[in-house]
Amino acid sequence: MPAKHFYFANGAMLGSMLVIAVRFKRKWLHEKFLWFRQLYSFDRDWFLYFPVVIGLFGLYGLIPDILYAIGLLSKGLIRSDFFNLFLGYAWFESVEDLPEYAHLDRIFNWFGEIILFTIAIGILVFYVRLSNEIISRKEGS
Repeated sequence: MPAKHFYFANGAMLGSMLVIAVRFKRKWLHEKFLWFRQLYSFDRDWFLYFPVVIGLFGLYGLIPDILYAIGLLSKGLIRSDFFNLFLGYAWFESVEDLPEYAHLDRIFNWFGEIILFTIAIGILVFYVRLSNEIISRKEGS
C-alpha cells in the first residue's frame, strides 16, 4: 500500500487546485457573491490563510487511514468501493495488491513526494511574492 504521504499529497493537490481556481477567479467571485465582498471588507489579505485549506484537503485524503487507525472501521471495509470517494483510496490499495503491479508502491510514493515538494515550493514562492506586494502597498500608503 502506498505510504500515507501519497494520500495526503493527493488531497493537498486537490486543495491547491481549488486555491488556484479561487485566486484566478477572485474578481468574478467578488462581483457575484456578497459573502466574498464581505470577506474582503473583513480582511483584505484573506488569501494568506489558504495554505490551511490545502492542509485540510490533505487530511481529507487521509480519512480512511484515520478511521482505520482509531479502530472505527476494518481494513476490509475501508478497501470497499465507497472509499474511492476519498481520492481513489480503495482503487490505489487494490491495484497495488495485484502481483503484476508490485512495483507501483515505489512509483506512488515518488509521485507523492514530488507533489508535496512542488506544493511546498509553490507556497513558498507565492508567500514571498504576496508579502512583497503587501509590503510595497503598505509603504505606498
